[in-house]
Amino acid sequence: MKHYTPILLAIALSLLGCSPTAKKDPNEPSVSDIYVQKGVQYMENGQLDVALQDLQRAIELDEHNSEAHNAIAVLYERLNRPGEAEAHFKRALSLDPNNSSALNNYGRFQCAQGQYEKAMSQFRQVIGSPLYPLPWVALTNAGLCARSAGKNKEAEEYLRRALEKNATFPPPLLEMAKLSLQSGQYLSARAFLQRYEAVAEKNPESLWIGLQTELALGNRQAAADYGETLRSRFPDSREAVQLRKQPSRF
Repeated sequence: MKHYTPILLAIALSLLGCSPTAKKDPNEPSVSDIYVQKGVQYMENGQLDVALQDLQRAIELDEHNSEAHNAIAVLYERLNRPGEAEAHFKRALSLDPNNSSALNNYGRFQCAQGQYEKAMSQFRQVIGSPLYPLPWVALTNAGLCARSAGKNKEAEEYLRRALEKNATFPPPLLEMAKLSLQSGQYLSARAFLQRYEAVAEKNPESLWIGLQTELALGNRQAAADYGETLRSRFPDSREAVQLRKQPSRF
């Protein structure tokens, strides 16, 4: 099972048609596209220095490759270079205003910068596109952004729509568990968390949600089990540290 973090990158790798002058067959990726694919793979593996070299090379080979600018923007964001990230997101969209992957990633970036309305505008454009193959990703990002803006009702609507598109996508399941816990709907929180645990690995956040939910439901043994797993598997996590400050709860 794969653990998904709340930050969703969703870089598109269907790179056909980006650089017609560099291809013999329009149905085959260009050399620039191949460097983008390599760069994204290195980025996913945490080899950010190598990823940067490949993505810079992709742009050198084809400065008009929208997906190359999208991917390097995400990388610059990871490297905590927001100015360069934003410049490349804008370049990606100037080259292809309908690049749904870039719109989605740029919206996520803007939300992280506190630009909520601008971010939601990007997400709505992606959600409205019939060509985007991962609508549940954009819907989840919209939900996360709405929640960050303090709009929990709107967040829930987007997250439920995401689950209608993909009932086993872990991030909206975990977010719905959090929202349910926050609103005092403890049985709902448990149900969403159980669905999450069926498709994703436990992590400090999910274990903490489980612990709080079971305590609220009066199931102290289940809460203690969550706490023990949290302490043993993630002893240095923020949640485990917080738990050590309140051991008497069990």
